Amino acid sequence: MPEQPLVDKLREVFFKRRILDIKDVYKTLRSNSRATAYRHLKKLDALSSYSHAGKYYTLKAIAQFDEDGLWHCGEIGFSKYGTLMNTIVHLISVCDSGKSCSELEKQQRVYVQNALLTLVRTKKLSRQVVNGVYVYVSTDPDKSHRQIQNRSLQEKIAPLPDWIIMHVLVATIKCASGHVTEEEVAQFLKKQGSSVTLDQVQRVFKHYSLEKKTLGFAP
Repeated sequence: MPEQPLVDKLREVFFKRRILDIKDVYKTLRSNSRATAYRHLKKLDALSSYSHAGKYYTLKAIAQFDEDGLWHCGEIGFSKYGTLMNTIVHLISVCDSGKSCSELEKQQRVYVQNALLTLVRTKKLSRQVVNGVYVYVSTDPDKSHRQIQNRSLQEKIAPLPDWIIMHVLVATIKCASGHVTEEEVAQFLKKQGSSVTLDQVQRVFKHYSLEKKTLGFAP
């Protein structure tokens, strides 16, 4: 059968179903040749999913990308930028404050930890610890410096999570003997394996005016 009718038929099936896997493509083309399938997909400017190991395909004319260049159809994710790794690099490069692993996973709806480690190892991304959390940033020194500065500022402005406040208050009571300092509480938490930072302890002390109070119990 001539190629153009097959291309037209494949396009028709795409617009009817929106997403196909490689078996669907084989069935439509009546061929089990991977080379033939990929040739026809290329003619249609098809995209492979960044989720599910690239198992699914759609057309750029079908995908309804959001402002981040992502389109989710059910649990299947597609990106203007192609692969999962290319998408991660793009999302981090355009973010003024970098991104954490959990932020990327929420945005992309897939597990990204292994991809992030690979990108750092191959020097396509950099990472720094901000308040006990890895933040992934650009490899450009000037840009990454700005991203970390912005992230640090955001952390100071944003309310602390309840679990951090609770850890600090409990630690303050446990290690108090008369007047207790922020540094003592931060050191106590560090010995307990907590990721709570001195800056976060200081914020809790300031919010609850703990530095003005005498804690502990009278003998």
